[in-house]
Amino acid sequence: MSDQQVIRVYSGQHSGCARLLVTRRSGEAGLSLVGAIFWLLILVFVVAFVVKVMPSYYDYWSLKNIVSQQERQSAPGESAAQIRRDLNARLDVAMIHIPQKGIQIEKAGAGPVLITVSYDKIVPLVGNVSLLLHFDAAGH
Repeated sequence: MSDQQVIRVYSGQHSGCARLLVTRRSGEAGLSLVGAIFWLLILVFVVAFVVKVMPSYYDYWSLKNIVSQQERQSAPGESAAQIRRDLNARLDVAMIHIPQKGIQIEKAGAGPVLITVSYDKIVPLVGNVSLLLHFDAAGH
């Protein structure tokens, strides 16, 4: 007797003879080869997506830390141009390249310095499909 067939024998009340019933299981439990390939492809796409996108987020988190440090270490009498030079030097060391037009430095007299950085990053995914990421980093 195979695993797919269950044979039952019972006797009927009226006819007096034994009847043979063969019941087949409707389906097997488990993952088919096609299903395994499908899930494997989804896993590969997710891993590839994460590998392509995570460096941009790592740069953003590093940029936020650099901006916060620059704000704390800027002297009240320092000019905005000097703060920009110091910030660019830190970004060069960290190998973070962002457009200069996205860096805004605000000084209120002898008060604290406020640095905000806003930029877009285009991450190519597959062929002509790209992902646009918008980042806003501010100290505090």
